[in-house]
Amino acid sequence: MTSQNRNYRGWTDNEENKLVEALVNMVNAGGYKADNGLKTGYLAHLEHVLKESLSESGLSGKSRIESKIKVIKKDWQVVYDMLHGSYTSGFGYDSTKKCVIADDAVWDEYLKF
Repeated sequence: MTSQNRNYRGWTDNEENKLVEALVNMVNAGGYKADNGLKTGYLAHLEHVLKESLSESGLSGKSRIESKIKVIKKDWQVVYDMLHGSYTSGFGYDSTKKCVIADDAVWDEYLKF
């Protein structure tokens, strides 16, 4: 089945923010953190937290949450590499706007890859 045939519903900014907030709170509270990632049961916990904080959204499904976490990890790795990687000199972070910044020449060079 292709994605065109599925009934796909994207994540809103608010839903993504609530997921990240729930992840941070979960890790800071302890109990689900393991040496190699997160302990079994973390997806059920996140699903429960999101149902409480986003009850009107209809957001549910551990597989859906897990999929979104994979995307967040991938996006975070790109940002981390821009700011700390060995071939990404010239990038910075604007803490007011909460975004990666760079001169046009730096972006142009980066986008060649």
